[in-house]
Amino acid sequence: MDEERKNQLKQLLRSATALQGAMRESAASPTGTAANVGRYSSYKTFMRKYNEVVKLAVPLLTINTTILDSFTLDTIKDSGNYTWPQEKELFDSTYSNLVLLQSLLENAIGYAEDETHSLTDFIEANLRKAIFKTPEKEVDVQNAVESLLIGRSMVKGIDYDRETGRVKS
Repeated sequence: MDEERKNQLKQLLRSATALQGAMRESAASPTGTAANVGRYSSYKTFMRKYNEVVKLAVPLLTINTTILDSFTLDTIKDSGNYTWPQEKELFDSTYSNLVLLQSLLENAIGYAEDETHSLTDFIEANLRKAIFKTPEKEVDVQNAVESLLIGRSMVKGIDYDRETGRVKS
């Protein structure tokens, strides 16, 4: 893959990720008893933005993109013309297509492999710096790796006891 195409795909992935974050924030921000009424009212804006990203991405993707939908916005009514469950359905349809697009973009650029190699290189370069004495137990190495990951703004997936290495209940 040429470097320019890969950079374009990475930019589109960043745009798709930003759009996904905006959608999450939009859906999470309304609160209170009447929150559902306006929670998904931005659906048409998100549909338009998704259409723009997918339109740029499809010509760059070499795999079959028929899995992705595009939306005919002139047939979609504005907010206030649908019930909130209908708005949610439009919102969710956009969101699910966006997630599929992100997956196709990640696969096209080898994102998972890039991230794995990057993380491996990071740990190899920094693990010795995080361990100040010869580890006596496996948990000493686990704690050092965890400290490195937290320092890189990564979060551990489950809460566990650092001494025993077992999941806390």
